[in-house]
Amino acid sequence: MRTSLVLGVAFVLSVPVAAFAGVYDIHVGGICSTNFSGGNGNGRVGSWPGETSVDAYVDQTESMDTATTQLAQTLNAYCTGGNLCYVYVWSNGGAVMSRTLSIYGDAWNIGYVVASASNEGGSELGGTGWIGQVFGGCYLAGHIGVSDMRNGWNHDDTGGVITGMIGGDGWLAPYAQSAILPGHDDGAVAEETSGGYASTGSYSNICGANKWTNHQAWWSCEYSDLNHYDMKEKGVCDDGGASGCKN
Repeated sequence: MRTSLVLGVAFVLSVPVAAFAGVYDIHVGGICSTNFSGGNGNGRVGSWPGETSVDAYVDQTESMDTATTQLAQTLNAYCTGGNLCYVYVWSNGGAVMSRTLSIYGDAWNIGYVVASASNEGGSELGGTGWIGQVFGGCYLAGHIGVSDMRNGWNHDDTGGVITGMIGGDGWLAPYAQSAILPGHDDGAVAEETSGGYASTGSYSNICGANKWTNHQAWWSCEYSDLNHYDMKEKGVCDDGGASGCKN
């Protein structure tokens, strides 16, 4: 499992997985959710031999503070001592994970983070009527815009943890929201954010430079036919934890 193809370059964890007491795969969902499984885009937690998957309870309905605190509690429970974790985040879960690392640094044993369609850099749909069309309403959905996310914490401070980014460019109903998002987008976030770019702009893939520290494009420069919901399990699939996923 732990040999990830990063655009043709093999990224291998330096310490064998067998050396750890327990290996946990933490899954974090998106905006207006409390879990990874179910909800928008459905989503199954991954399964890897000899490892334990955790569908983390992270409440993303009210505040980033609450979500960050709850994610930190999960990581405290599973990713300290002799344990090792891999973290799979989707959509606004990418922002929550980034904020958590920025605040707590290297408090945990994390091999890497896989971020699918991450909203780490914010969405132009945040605070608009379109966010309700795409995700349904919750208070936090009005506070996940570009300014909120990019100015909310230090995205370069990851505690040394690598985040592998993957992004899509597929259509997502009701479709018209793509006119608001710059460059290529998956119907909810543009590739300026799913690609981990430090500057906003109209990007046509996620493989460019100018990324936040320790953010990398993994597996593909773009999944051109996958929308935001399709991307939910894509990181899990690409890392060998599920089958039958869209390409």
